[in-house]
Amino acid sequence: MLRDVPYGRWPSPLSVDEVAAGRIARSALRSDGRSLYWLENRPDAGERTVLVRGGTGHEPQVVSPDGVGIRSRVHEYGGGAYCLVPHAGSTRVAYVDETSQRVMLLSDGTALALTAEPPAGERWHHGDLVATLDGRWLLAVRERIEPSGALTRSIVWIDPATPGRSGTLGAGRDFYLAPRPDAAGRSLAWISWDHPDMSWYSSELWAGTLLETGAGLELVNEGLVDGGPGVSVSQPQWVGEGDLLYLSDRGGFWQPWRWSGGDPERLCDEEYDFAEPDWQLGQSTFAPLDDEHLGCTWRREGMCSVGVLSLASGRIDVVPQPCVAVGGVCAHDGGIAWLGATPISSVGIWWSGLDLDPELVVPAPAVSIHPQDVSVAEPLSFIAPSGRTVRLLLYSPHLRGVEPPEGTRPPLVVFCHGGPTAAAGAGLDLFVQLLTTRGFAVAAVNYAGSAGEGRAVRVALDGAWGEADVDDCVDAARWLAAEGRADGDRLAIRGTSAGGLTALGALIRARLFAAAATWYGVTDLLSLAAATHDFELHYMDRLVGPLPEARDRYRERSPVNRVGDLEGAVLLLQGDDDRVVPPAQAELMVAALLARGVRCDYLSFAGEGHGFRRLDTLQAAYQAELAFYEELLTETSVS
Repeated sequence: MLRDVPYGRWPSPLSVDEVAAGRIARSALRSDGRSLYWLENRPDAGERTVLVRGGTGHEPQVVSPDGVGIRSRVHEYGGGAYCLVPHAGSTRVAYVDETSQRVMLLSDGTALALTAEPPAGERWHHGDLVATLDGRWLLAVRERIEPSGALTRSIVWIDPATPGRSGTLGAGRDFYLAPRPDAAGRSLAWISWDHPDMSWYSSELWAGTLLETGAGLELVNEGLVDGGPGVSVSQPQWVGEGDLLYLSDRGGFWQPWRWSGGDPERLCDEEYDFAEPDWQLGQSTFAPLDDEHLGCTWRREGMCSVGVLSLASGRIDVVPQPCVAVGGVCAHDGGIAWLGATPISSVGIWWSGLDLDPELVVPAPAVSIHPQDVSVAEPLSFIAPSGRTVRLLLYSPHLRGVEPPEGTRPPLVVFCHGGPTAAAGAGLDLFVQLLTTRGFAVAAVNYAGSAGEGRAVRVALDGAWGEADVDDCVDAARWLAAEGRADGDRLAIRGTSAGGLTALGALIRARLFAAAATWYGVTDLLSLAAATHDFELHYMDRLVGPLPEARDRYRERSPVNRVGDLEGAVLLLQGDDDRVVPPAQAELMVAALLARGVRCDYLSFAGEGHGFRRLDTLQAAYQAELAFYEELLTETSVS
């Protein structure tokens, strides 16, 4: 037993290198009935995302070609970058090549380009790939960027038997999502919406008839199924004899609905969010298991669950499984498979039949931390001075065999998630554990505007970004200090992307935090509005206000304009190829802070975009952030 070891100076078993190498992301789970497929982003694989196949009884193996990355650039955030293509009793794979953005067909280890090179000067991006059940056609969302910068999106068909042959099915809307054919290939459902909305504000579900002609596929008899102003829809899927299942927040939460040609009916009254915001294409949080059962996952109070919904009764049978963060589900082998992280393990692949007896099919990547040294998230909530209920996940300092000096409290780092329409999750995060095993407390706050608690919470940030989110995080830190869970004199805050604005705003709106760290964080709202990509072109009209009427509000809430009111040290980490939050924002913030004499540590990473992917970048970023907290929040000696 080591006694009287100051908080923040504990001898953690984790190293920065282990944390960086362990940041392996798994996503996009699919099944061909025999094997499971998923994407893995591996920092030690040269920042590439590879396709992996595995399942019960055989080791996972990479099936994508050597040196190839699979990634879509539609909406910049991508998604739906591959699909399984049935063929003569076997399975082929169609995928989006990260470099060319062309759709490729992988068969017997050979990759063949299915989409033609775009015309000179144009760029085409593809995403949300899906194949008809017979494998004769592929459907995708295509994003076309002309030399002038003009951008259009459409739903296209692709002929896997004839490379270079493709055509347009649907066009004319600003955005398309989730083109999904029925089992017979005679009907198509899809989602569309237009500026200035994001899909989680207002979107529409459409259905139509697919006709095969000598020229390819044609879409006729189009009709609106659900959605419209103030309603968000997601993830259409066909089941049975032409029934269409989907998720709608018409009742205040993203819940399962069914359309059989008449008025849509809600299948479940449980007030849970069964979906996440469609930041990426290809989201899959529910899956028909047969004509009577629906496998699904939902989030409540920061924790995810998995269950089986009876389409007849609306009853949900909860699977007694250990995962608290679920990244996607699919039907497999008569049951439901899911990507899930537990409090003590990162993302593995799990399966349950209708008997609700879960089993681990593909283990999570191994980590060096002992399960008994892991700090498990504690869901907490409180009523803030604003009257809002603020929810958070608290990770208390924890390491076997170490005791802090009696009567002391730990330094606290508040985590602000990105989006800002996103949410903090409770699955194992090695960077959180790097801090907690050193004696820091971590609080991941789901502030106003966060996903997972229904539409009312999701839209609570409208007009208030840079204020309500900041106040919720500040109030969370004050509440934890008042409750004796943290040292109120040793507080820091950190955020990624939109969360960077929140973190820096906390140094302006409150004299509470000693420091703020941001990863590719927003610092200038007017610059962001002027330079942001098309997907988020009008997002801030809702979050801050329309321009030019709200110009003063944009200036007031931009940290780069408020350095005179900012107190605390700042660490800025930025990629020099970031198209979402351009590096000029970070550079202007650094110059403004240094001109005022405020400590500002700045690291720029060549070739990195909005989200760090390379192993050496992650190592440097984590090391800089850890050293930043150790210097500013801890005692200098260890007893």
